[in-house]
Amino acid sequence: MGRNVEQPDIEAEVRAFLVDEVLGAESAGLAEDVPLLSGLLDSLGLMELLEFLEERYAIKMDADDVVDENFTSLRSLAAFVESKRPGTVRS
Repeated sequence: MGRNVEQPDIEAEVRAFLVDEVLGAESAGLAEDVPLLSGLLDSLGLMELLEFLEERYAIKMDADDVVDENFTSLRSLAAFVESKRPGTVRS
């Protein structure tokens, strides 16, 4: 179950997951502004990331959530995850 983590921690944890589990060590210098859906992740990598996000942060990802706006960068993904977490007020 997800624990309470702040947005910068989410960004770091997602980066570590992508490097360790999806992309491999050669991507250790993954830039924070690299577009995640535009060629970085293949369909299997995306599914692994979505599963990680749901399990780690106790959120539910819908098909409508998987859009470029939410996956523009690690920072935008972290902000999106933060907005989906239980108890977060959405504007």
